[in-house]
Amino acid sequence: MKIIIVGCGRVGAELAQSMSHANHDVTIVDVKASSFDRLGASFRGRTVVGVCFDRDVLIRAGIESAEAFAAVTSSDNANALAARIARDKFAVPRVVARIYDPQRRALYDKLGLQTISSANWGATQIERLLTAREFEPVYSICDGDVQIVQVMVEEALNGRPASLLAQPDESVLISVTRNSQTFIPRADTVLQLGDIAMLGIRASAVKHLKSIVAMKWEA
Repeated sequence: MKIIIVGCGRVGAELAQSMSHANHDVTIVDVKASSFDRLGASFRGRTVVGVCFDRDVLIRAGIESAEAFAAVTSSDNANALAARIARDKFAVPRVVARIYDPQRRALYDKLGLQTISSANWGATQIERLLTAREFEPVYSICDGDVQIVQVMVEEALNGRPASLLAQPDESVLISVTRNSQTFIPRADTVLQLGDIAMLGIRASAVKHLKSIVAMKWEA
């Protein structure tokens, strides 16, 4: 996966190192060249010096072909602006912005930005948001006949009822995480782009559920 990270502070450097070691194509952007010292000699990605929301800088970083984008600078405003540019101007499929002021979350939610803010949502959680695969097992029960899987809500599921993922005798919807908040879905919950749904499912039913998700949806 081709990933761009803007901001090489503690979280940005940790995220870049982890994703680089996982063999992703990582480019990290920061306004200060000295910030890249945090990456260490083992970092295998690219570094670009420049302002994170500058269009030319982002193009130089390869945003036109990026598959994921994380804005983790120390500025909420810079993160929001960079994330909106990545999503709206360059159509990057997965975009996450870090915010420090929780009071800003409502505004960013209205802008449709996937944000993380809690101190517990660090580099590991951002990586999970950027790279989550559809129906990725996170836990197998006993002999593996039943699995706990995560489903990243992308275009195929956007706007569909969460109950679609709960199939009789096959799967049970456990929770939905949206904008760093996790809740138990109700019968009328509608999935939104960027949600992460957790469900328990029989291993033999995964293929069937994938076929249901892939069906054309008409509102």
